[in-house]
Amino acid sequence: MIETRKPHLPAALLAILLFVAPAAARAQDAHATAASNPTTETSPTTESTGTSAAPSVQQTDQAADQAAEPSPAATAGDEPLPVIALPADPPPAVASTSSDAPQPIAEVIVTATKRAEPVRNIPATIAVLKGADLEREGVQDIDQIVTRVPGVNLTDDGQGQAKRVTIRGISADVNANFTTGTLLGDIPFSDPFVPKVQLDPNPFDMATVEVLKGPQGTLFGGSGLNGLIRYVPEAPQFDGFHAKYYTQYSAYPGNGGDGWSYGAMVNAPFADDTAAVRLMGFHRQAPGFIDNSFTGERDVNSLTQYGLRGIVAWKPSEDWKISLLGTTQKTTQDDVAFADNRDGKLQRGNTPRPSPSESIYSLGNIAVEGSLPWADLVSQTSVFKKQFDVFIDSSRIALGGHVPLLSAVDHSQSHGFSQELRLLSAPSDSPWKWLVGAFYFDTRLKDCAEAGAAEDLPGLPVPSVLEGLLANPCPGNANKLQGSLDIAQLLGDVDVREEALFGELTRALGDDWDVTVGARGYRTKSGGTVSTAGLLYSAQNAGFPAHHDADVSENGLSPKASVVFHPTRDFRTYFTVSRGFRFGGPQLGASTPTTNVPAVYKSDSLWNYELGLRSDWLDRSLRLDASAYFIDWKNPQVAQISNDSLVTFIDNVGGVKGRGVDLSLRYAPPFLRGLSLETMVAFNRTETTASFDSASGQTIPPGSRWPLSPHWQTSTTLAYAFPVDDWLLGASLRHTYISKACNTIECTAQVFGYRTLDLNLFVNGPDGSFWPQLSLSLNNLTDERGYSNITISPTLGESVNYIAPRAIVLRLGGNF
Repeated sequence: MIETRKPHLPAALLAILLFVAPAAARAQDAHATAASNPTTETSPTTESTGTSAAPSVQQTDQAADQAAEPSPAATAGDEPLPVIALPADPPPAVASTSSDAPQPIAEVIVTATKRAEPVRNIPATIAVLKGADLEREGVQDIDQIVTRVPGVNLTDDGQGQAKRVTIRGISADVNANFTTGTLLGDIPFSDPFVPKVQLDPNPFDMATVEVLKGPQGTLFGGSGLNGLIRYVPEAPQFDGFHAKYYTQYSAYPGNGGDGWSYGAMVNAPFADDTAAVRLMGFHRQAPGFIDNSFTGERDVNSLTQYGLRGIVAWKPSEDWKISLLGTTQKTTQDDVAFADNRDGKLQRGNTPRPSPSESIYSLGNIAVEGSLPWADLVSQTSVFKKQFDVFIDSSRIALGGHVPLLSAVDHSQSHGFSQELRLLSAPSDSPWKWLVGAFYFDTRLKDCAEAGAAEDLPGLPVPSVLEGLLANPCPGNANKLQGSLDIAQLLGDVDVREEALFGELTRALGDDWDVTVGARGYRTKSGGTVSTAGLLYSAQNAGFPAHHDADVSENGLSPKASVVFHPTRDFRTYFTVSRGFRFGGPQLGASTPTTNVPAVYKSDSLWNYELGLRSDWLDRSLRLDASAYFIDWKNPQVAQISNDSLVTFIDNVGGVKGRGVDLSLRYAPPFLRGLSLETMVAFNRTETTASFDSASGQTIPPGSRWPLSPHWQTSTTLAYAFPVDDWLLGASLRHTYISKACNTIECTAQVFGYRTLDLNLFVNGPDGSFWPQLSLSLNNLTDERGYSNITISPTLGESVNYIAPRAIVLRLGGNF
């Protein structure tokens, strides 16, 4: 019997809450020091890092808007209120809570185009989430980030593998390559071949998280078929010693466990303030909420995570800077996070053993930035290493899941190197602006997936004829399968390379028009060896192991063009055409006489046509943005299953078309200072354009819905912040909705189709004081049981992944 849990709050945090809240409530006078320019939300000046921006981050050539926009001398770490970000930022403190004067909405400076410029001047749709806002709400991972941006969703198989992010309906199967890439600054991270580990850093001490919608092939290559998520860390500061900290308590009252997280950052200049170091570390204990009714264990999907990041920056002169970055993160999940029902019960009873997983990544970068008389130079040199291990209890296919008979394991390793060198035109009064660069990327992947009889079975006599079939596991799996009967073993050893030249050229035509053209010429090669062994594969190959070598070499051009019309500083419209692509490669699946698996799969590509509007009204207190797009996706990569159900492979099939609209409205009413309203709506319709036969043998007709592409997503946030004496108090309420979508191309189940309501309350101490900042978040207030994923397997049955239930998050932080 699973016991009913009662919510509890640690006494330490309760004492803090009882101490800090009355102190703020006793304040009587208006905030006297926050009446500075309400047009921008300021933060300490931050130098650009080699991972986020070029040296031109200190300047911008948006001359027409200089009088009205914030100085782009700040990097992404200094950004004011986000334009498209959710939730809405608390407005800056002001001298009075009531005024008839409009509240101009702040502008945002980003480096998503490899140069610093206001986000609204970029002819694309970019959502910008401030790290400080994510911290205040206790956000810890990518699951919580994507919910803040309509038109973006996430699916997770619950087994610890890399999560799949869908942007504008362009999704990827669990066993296929990403359609959405990830970057740390400008450093590409996503594996272009069978990704198992994902960049998912804790937002603590992160300047911004930027979501770039649409293809990013011109500037970022195969990493962004239809979008990117870009994490921009805070840079070292040269102006003095800084430190900050946080501790956070999270719990699922009545539905799961609880856990603590904490972190700290130290920034210290040295060498007569010509150099600075910034160190950050955190530890997270995420509570679980799935129970195993067969074993009686509760909250089995709890997670432990830690991360470290260090950046050292040195400025030998005003024109040059060298930055060193190193980061590592380890995530351990105790068990898979799925249930065995669609009844809203957060439990399962068909897994007699846990299925733990572990992922680790490390990344290093050297950046050199310099200002030449005629251009700015940026060099980025990066190395990375990733590892993923999982043990999967496959007992669900044996005796109703009550006997620990079968298991599967996967050990994956990859390491790689990237180098980018680019030149950017120096800021000037010239109507021309340009960027050129060269890029090289090389990654090596080894993946070993195996299945066998569980090693904890009682000793059984093994006939001599079968002794050769005892598992000879890969090194990473030796402690999991040693001595087990080797049912199947699949080993892939693959190398993936990209070489590219890219550039963009912008010409101002008078005062009202800008025209940009760009292109990326690339050459890719993916090749390696796939080997098979074990009882099942040997039976298909006359009793012998098998291997095959294959490679795919491709080259292409990813162009981009845009026209921008900006007759006034409050009105801007654009039309952009851009192309994205995704790597092809050898199959990480066995081709045997009975499987008929093709040896390779080809790259796929898509074209995006986008028309956008950016407008400000009522003295910039009302902001209305809109984007309409059409996507043409050729030869999409789709995960298929061989006709004998033994092998999963990737195939290029059919075609897909997508069309949709993104709308965003933000209003800061003049009748009540500190109040803001933001509403975002995303509509999308993504469908197949050609028929093809699916893995199940079903013929999918043209006009079928593409999986994981809901028609509607909305998010509405009402926020209010007001000063009381030297304190700032605030609250925000956010409502989100995502409509239903198909889980697979066969549409075996409907996923999504739920609403959530989140509340955040916070109290900030006086600026520059040692008083802590306290926030309380209540997430999924209505305790909605939404489906984030449903997987139906002919052998393993049905797995249901629920969104997190009602949660309480109490966070205490401070800085000095």
